[in-house]
Amino acid sequence: QMAGGGTGGPGGLAVDRAGSLAVAHGGMGCVWLFDRLGEPMLRIRATQGLRTTNVAYGGPDHRTLFILEATTGSVLAAPMRT
Repeated sequence: QMAGGGTGGPGGLAVDRAGSLAVAHGGMGCVWLFDRLGEPMLRIRATQGLRTTNVAYGGPDHRTLFILEATTGSVLAAPMRT
């Protein structure tokens, strides 16, 4: 089980320019962000559904984290620092 417990487990992964790892947690409706040493830094809760299945960085400056929520078929966007 990942940090925070819950049902399901890790899904899609994405790495930012600083080496931080974003991990979709499919049973909790969130994405965990870990620093380059593996320490938890942030938890992003989806605004819809509990099945966050994939993540990717994009947008004009690659500072937007796109999150796929499978129950609703939604693509959510979270602005990030890096």
